[in-house]
Amino acid sequence: MLSKRIKYILFVFLTIVISLPMIFSFLGYKNGKLGGYYEKKSMPYFSTHIFNSLEYQKRLEGALKQETGFSDFFIRFSNQFRYTFLGNASAHNIIVGKDNFLYTDSYVNSALGIDFQGKEKIDSTIMKLSVVKDSLKKKGIDLIFIMAPGKGAYYPEYFPLRYSLIQRKPTNYQAYISSFKKYGIEYLDFNSWFLSLKGKTKYELFPNASVHWGHYACYLAVDSLTNYLDKKYSIDLTRIKVKKINVSNQMQGTDDEVEKMVNCIRDIPNKPTPRLEFEFDTVNKDKLKVLTIGDSYFFGMNEFGLLNMVFDNCEFWYYMKEVKTHLPEFKSIAYYDDIKKEIEKNKTIIIIFTESNLHSAPIQIIDDLHYIFTSYPKYENELLRQKEKYKMLIAQDEKWEKDILKKADKYNISLYEAIERDAEFMAREYLKKKYK
Repeated sequence: MLSKRIKYILFVFLTIVISLPMIFSFLGYKNGKLGGYYEKKSMPYFSTHIFNSLEYQKRLEGALKQETGFSDFFIRFSNQFRYTFLGNASAHNIIVGKDNFLYTDSYVNSALGIDFQGKEKIDSTIMKLSVVKDSLKKKGIDLIFIMAPGKGAYYPEYFPLRYSLIQRKPTNYQAYISSFKKYGIEYLDFNSWFLSLKGKTKYELFPNASVHWGHYACYLAVDSLTNYLDKKYSIDLTRIKVKKINVSNQMQGTDDEVEKMVNCIRDIPNKPTPRLEFEFDTVNKDKLKVLTIGDSYFFGMNEFGLLNMVFDNCEFWYYMKEVKTHLPEFKSIAYYDDIKKEIEKNKTIIIIFTESNLHSAPIQIIDDLHYIFTSYPKYENELLRQKEKYKMLIAQDEKWEKDILKKADKYNISLYEAIERDAEFMAREYLKKKYK
């Protein structure tokens, strides 16, 4: 048996160890920043109402957990154990594949057809897009859909073994391509093109620790798009001249974005990834007014100066919500007085999405575009304005915000996303009643 002295020493030692996080927090210790997205929880305001409902205690616990000393280390330690010994990640949407290939579940689901929306729904969506296309064509404006490649379709061989038991179903990607042909939508299918290049390119097109295409793949896409537009309009756009290609295990930009979300102690081994050094050939070149609407795959292409160097100081409407330019500024699309007019300032409208988003985002955006072009001026821009109005009303209503917080917990989504959903639902219901 241990002597009393040893027991006392062990007790004191354990007490100090257990108290260290609290002590360091009190002394102002700041935790290291974890990768990925998470909402910074602030200390809740006190009221008898939220205290009696236990909401105050719940929010206080969440805020204090983030401020606990060494919480970043313990999170990384736990994540490292899961990754090394269990072969998975603590982030709910990350899938750890073979040979250190990382995916988010949306890419796996889209490649296997798990999120398939049905041919009828997609046909209906693309039929609406054809109406938008025809409306634009009358104004001399072209519409092009770019199907960006998806890591799930490109690298299914690295899926975890359990996915080999799932029977593949029709995919949204296949249904979109079929509907494009049926309704005469002009499109560039980078997804099938990249698959045809698999095993033939000198450099990797997808980093193993990211879901976005790599720097070299983005260059191929930009070069292909520029060639296509040159031939379509008989013009000569600014060209990208590659000076040098550096291949390194040191990741840059989004090359290890999913690895950062895993938050391990040790770096996950990365396969050599190419980065390009380039310059622009701008002598006697034409410009083109292009509006691009789509997801984050466009950001990789824009690293090659699409918005301001190749195109004519143009805009990218990120998910048709945020307006991005080549300048470090931000504004919401809802601030435009006339969205239809903004669209019609351009010669070409490009819609770009990768396969993992085909089940939802393009469907909603096409609905909004159809809404704008078929009901203008009666409905023009009003959906977005009403949505912004309801978001402000939610922020001002404590009870409403509390109800939305419960929904966020129930559906395991962020408070931001839950507010977006409620505001959009209320906006649509308002317009249905107003214009019925």
